[in-house]
Amino acid sequence: MYRSDASKSKIKMSGGVKAFVGSLLGLFVFFFPVPGEDASKIPLVIMIDGAKSWLGDAVNYLTLGVIALLLITWVFSFFTRSDRIRSYHSKDGVFSGVAFLLATVFAFLITFGIGPDWLLDDDVGGLSLYLGGSVFLTVTIAGLFVILLTEFGFLEFVGTLLEPLMRPVFRLPGKSAVDAVASFVAAPAVGIFVTNKLYETGHYNQREAASIATSFSICSLGFFALLASIGGIMSYLPHMIISSFFINFFLAAIMVRIPPLSRKSDIYYEGGKEVNDSYNPEESGGILSRALNAAAERASKTQSKDIYSGVWGAVTFAQKIVAFILSIATISLLLATYTPVFDYLGILVEPLIKLMQLPDASAIAPTVLVSIAEIALPAIIIAGADVSPMAVFFVCTLSTVQIIFFTESANAMLESSIPLTVSNLIVIFLIRTVIAIPLVALVTHMIF
Repeated sequence: MYRSDASKSKIKMSGGVKAFVGSLLGLFVFFFPVPGEDASKIPLVIMIDGAKSWLGDAVNYLTLGVIALLLITWVFSFFTRSDRIRSYHSKDGVFSGVAFLLATVFAFLITFGIGPDWLLDDDVGGLSLYLGGSVFLTVTIAGLFVILLTEFGFLEFVGTLLEPLMRPVFRLPGKSAVDAVASFVAAPAVGIFVTNKLYETGHYNQREAASIATSFSICSLGFFALLASIGGIMSYLPHMIISSFFINFFLAAIMVRIPPLSRKSDIYYEGGKEVNDSYNPEESGGILSRALNAAAERASKTQSKDIYSGVWGAVTFAQKIVAFILSIATISLLLATYTPVFDYLGILVEPLIKLMQLPDASAIAPTVLVSIAEIALPAIIIAGADVSPMAVFFVCTLSTVQIIFFTESANAMLESSIPLTVSNLIVIFLIRTVIAIPLVALVTHMIF
């Protein structure tokens, strides 16, 4: 009995040390600026800039190779018996295949300077290829270091601390805090996966699952870095992350109380019963002690295979995102440069932007509604305009709190068992946008 207790204590101590060191390193990489010659930068930015400088023009060929490989494996997935290739493309339908093909063609033509001038223009093809390389490096490097936050107990620590807020503020079970943190430090699809799994196993009813998926599938840390990089406001990355985090939670408290989410049923998956595993604080001590224990327990279970899985996930996620970004970005830049489509969309919201007393309202307005297609599109559009950092910050931050975008989060929701329709998602996107504009504008004025 003594040995057993001593062994448990040793494991707990070891897990606590791993949780502390790993989480502290993760926080340092993502949040603590390091003084430099020109300006202070967070370590993540220093590493990304170093990789870009080291690769130089070779990043274009790397981008082409990554996308071409994705297209080849997608085609092979229809004919091969390899479970690994078929599993990798299990959710990639015709739309994804078309995006992979377009991305490969665009990348090839732009890299080798073949094609019409309207495609090879530096503000169209040149910009989209640059963004493709930037996407791959940023998401890959950021994804590698997110492991420090996901595999060493930080997720469990923060999720546990937030648990007492979830039921009274958001009308949701305490465990849903973990879903939110999973999205924030990994990817929206990760949070949706967790939510769907808990919904199918009876932890959430339909209303709770739909509310969590559409309110807490927050933009990931890696994508924050990407958006800031595209917009050229990397020095404001910590401000973006913190602002988006609090605005998202404020929006969640509103959205769960109004249609269409408030009208979702309280029925559980396939008519099942609720799994009651609510935490009783009298049984396990205080909230801080429980958070520390949860972090230590998670870190103690981390193995080398978890690190490998995280690295693989970061690279493959970056590969698919590059293809979607390059294909959609090129088409969008063509529309933005040679057609008035985005200007027409901007007419609808420009009066509201002007009311917020934001600079460059005419440049901001066309970006507000296009993020429903892809979260990076607003940053891509505004990056090509001669606008102030304040306007760029508003655009990038707003896109991170709109939640619904069909290149990832919306598709993941529709592919899950959670009862959400396309019309639900569009309505939720529009409501979130209208409410978020003054909130993001307020934060922008406070920072600038």
